[in-house]
Amino acid sequence: MKDLNRSEPPKANMAEGARDMARLWGELAKVATDIAHSRRTLFLAYVAEGFSEAQALELVKSI
Repeated sequence: MKDLNRSEPPKANMAEGARDMARLWGELAKVATDIAHSRRTLFLAYVAEGFSEAQALELVKSI
């Protein structure tokens, strides 16, 4: 099993390292988008349940 919290050792080849970095930035952007969508969904669910927008925002920020 691969340890997802451990990074690969540095690359000796600069071009290969740059490609890996570009791939990782792309993956990071995708994950950030997913997190933002999830938080917005939670926010809207809290508001639909009767919380004020300020309360919903504080609840989402606490997660």
